[in-house]
Amino acid sequence: TEIARKDDKDYNAWMHIGALHYSAKRMDEARNAYGKAISLKPDYFLALLNLGRLEFSQKSYEAAAPVLLKAVEADARSADANHLLGESYLQVKKGSLAVGYLNKAIEIAPVEKAEIHLRLAALYNGAGLKDRAAAEYKAFLEKVRDHPDRKKFEQYVNDNSPKP
Repeated sequence: TEIARKDDKDYNAWMHIGALHYSAKRMDEARNAYGKAISLKPDYFLALLNLGRLEFSQKSYEAAAPVLLKAVEADARSADANHLLGESYLQVKKGSLAVGYLNKAIEIAPVEKAEIHLRLAALYNGAGLKDRAAAEYKAFLEKVRDHPDRKKFEQYVNDNSPKP
């Protein structure tokens, strides 16, 4: 806070102040500090991502989505920003938008974000698109060989994959 007092326009200091408040669970203060950083530098990726993560963690998905969209625009190669944006869109019932961002997160970080395949499989299964769900389970199993539900997923793939 001393740096911010010396230079009120130091967007990086405001982002770090936000992070300190966030880690101390002072969400309003964190939100304000991230907001200040973003007002000073509207394309500041880290502040956008952190504010989006804060809103997501508070289940404020309507607020999280536009902030996370700006984060993705600032850094399209961020698996975390794409993942959180996709999940935010799912929560506000914009599944068609969500799937693209979730797939982008998998593309950027295939192993680290492999669990997204399970999320997509559940969505496809719920929509009755069992062949797509099977493809997601199969993709997940190719990346995560020792999952405790492996046999269950393999059975689903066998039961629901298109037959040649």
